[in-house]
This record gives sequence, structure tokens and C-alpha cells, in this order.
Amino acid sequence: MGDKVEKEIKGHLEVLVGEIGPRATGSSNNFKAIEYIENELVGTGFSVARQEFDCINWTPGKARLIIQGKEVLVRGADYTLPCKIEGKITCIENLRQLEEGNLDGEIAFLWGEIASEPLMPKNFPFWNPPEHKKIISLLEEKRPKGVLFSSCSEESLVPLIEDGDFSIPCGVVPPGEESFILEKKGKVAQLEIEATRSPAWGANLIARTEGSLPKIALTAHLDTKPFTPGALDNAVGIATLLTLGKLLMSKKPGVQVELVALNGEDYFSNPGEVIYFKENLLQTGKYRFGINVDGIGYKEGETGVSFFEFPSDLKDKIRAVKKGFPDIVEINPWPQGDHMLFVLKGIPALALTSTEVFGILNKIIHTSEDGIDLIDFKKVSSVVAFLFGLISKL
Repeated sequence: MGDKVEKEIKGHLEVLVGEIGPRATGSSNNFKAIEYIENELVGTGFSVARQEFDCINWTPGKARLIIQGKEVLVRGADYTLPCKIEGKITCIENLRQLEEGNLDGEIAFLWGEIASEPLMPKNFPFWNPPEHKKIISLLEEKRPKGVLFSSCSEESLVPLIEDGDFSIPCGVVPPGEESFILEKKGKVAQLEIEATRSPAWGANLIARTEGSLPKIALTAHLDTKPFTPGALDNAVGIATLLTLGKLLMSKKPGVQVELVALNGEDYFSNPGEVIYFKENLLQTGKYRFGINVDGIGYKEGETGVSFFEFPSDLKDKIRAVKKGFPDIVEINPWPQGDHMLFVLKGIPALALTSTEVFGILNKIIHTSEDGIDLIDFKKVSSVVAFLFGLISKL
């Protein structure tokens, strides 16, 4: 769509990523992002509704573990309670050891098999495996003073537990430090974590064009993890939404389009997604399909599109439009994203992301490295053109 659209996309990213920065749900930066997006939509001509919800504002501080005079770097897990505790180190490698162990008053260190993948928060509403629930339940039952765990990634700090409803202080140990802690099994350690939790609020933003029903929903999440400026995840999705919204208001498509800036995709309990699901998606027949944009425009690879629950005739129409965009390729469906809100209700959903995004998850995405320099604005502009062309032909 040319230099003008690329410039507009870049301008949105410079504000969201460069000026505002990390936009954790409930934080002051998150409020700034809400206001910016709302003002941009209103300035384009939309009437915008706020869909508000309660949450917590979690502010991290320093964390350290001291064993026999040596300090081990740790990081407080996102949304942890603070602590200043002392207890014996007990190492837990698998579920059987957790079931049989006596952790009362100790500092539990979870590593190996039991810490191989992040656990779903205990009150997560959409998907929560029984084994995840069991681990959380056993930890709460056995009452350690604190919980440490090895990172679920060998390349960056990925916490096993990220849950504001979890009442035991917890921290993640950087890769390479596990062996020292294992050597000190049974020794007394001191764990200090600085953090604050305070009541807060957040909001989704919803804007609609005029047009016939059933409508098309276009979603992108505005929030980030606490430590990342979130260019790919997902300021670029919001920039796409805002840029496309301006085009739609100027051309007046025949079908109603609902633009949704969701808030909470990177928050432990997905509060924005929950309220949107309950208030918008439970009534059948309102939506023709949903489109979710998350992580597009990465300078490596191409833009990938996935189909969920589409009837063959509608899928064929979308594929016909896509033929005009050779830089957008069809990829296998991926279940991690806000498009699954529609899929859960049997509503067709289209998901757009970068083909290489899965290789940089937790290496770049969710880290301080997720900056504007990763974005190819021509690729983002192409997605805007594809979506505008698709909506115009329906």
C-alpha cells in the first residue's frame, strides 16, 4: 500500500514501543496504551467502547538467593509475592518426589522433568491439564516457604509458575545455576524477593464500522509481559488494527467490522479475553469469522496465515484474495493465540503471524530484545492490504 501506510505503521510502533514501552496489564504504561489506541480510533471517526475488568498491577524488584555465603542470581517469577525467608533447600525432580516430599517450612527447588514446561495458572479458564493442576495443588498443600524452579528454556528465563493467584513466593533460576543449587541440597538458604501487588484495572477497546451482519472481528492484544517493549508481541498487531481501521472508515465496507484491542493475552489469567468471550462470543450467529493478528512483520521469514473451522467456500474466497500476496503463505494451525476464543465457540478464525515467530519465542519475544528494529514495515503493510482487500470483497 506504499510509503504512506508504512510510515503510519512505524509511527504507531514508535509510540507503543519507543515512548510507552512495556505494557503489562494493570500498569501505568498499559493505561497509556489504552488512551493512545482509544484516541487514535476516535480521531479516525470511531465510537469506542471500553470493556473494563479488575486485575493486579505487579511491580518487580530485586531477587537473590544466598547459600552458605554465596549469592545465586534469581528472578522473581512474574506476579510472585515478595518474601524474605530462610529454609532448607529440597530438590524435586518429578511428580513422585513432590507427592512423597515433606516441604513444610523449606525452600523447594523444582528442576528436570517437573519443570520442563510452564504450568497453566490455577484459575486459567480455557485450558488447564490435570497434571498442571496437581502440581500446583500439591505445592499449596505441602506449604514450602518459597518455590524456586529452573527455567523452562535453556536460553532465557521462562518461569514454571506465573500466577497472581498463587500464594507462595516463587522465583526462576537462570540456566547454568541449577547445578550449584543441586549440590547444596539440604543446606539452609536465604531467599529475598522484592515485588508489589496492588489492585488495578484494565480494559479492552472495541470499535465497529457500520455494515451488515454477521460481522467480522479483527483482534490484536495491546499488553506485554512486564519486561519487554513488545514490538512483535504485539504492538505490530495494534498498528495493523489502527491502520486498517482508518482505511475501513474511508471506504465503508458493506460488512460490519469489529476492531478489538484485547488486553491481557500476556497476563496470567487473560482477563480481557475472558470478558470479551463472555460478553461478545456466547451469542451465536453474530460473527461470520474472526481475524487475529499477532507477531507479524518479523524481518526474517514470511507472513503465515492459518485457517480454523472455515467452511470450504469461504476458505476458497480468502485463498483467492491471498493469491495476490505471494509474501503471505499458508501454515499449519497454531493454537496459542486470541483466535482460539472464536474457535472455542465454533466461529471460524483466521490467524496471522510470522513464519519464524515460533523459533524466537522466549529468545526474543517476551524479552527486552523485542524492539522496532525487528520489524519489516513492508511486510506489515502487505498484511494491511491483504485484510483490506479481503474485507472489501465480502
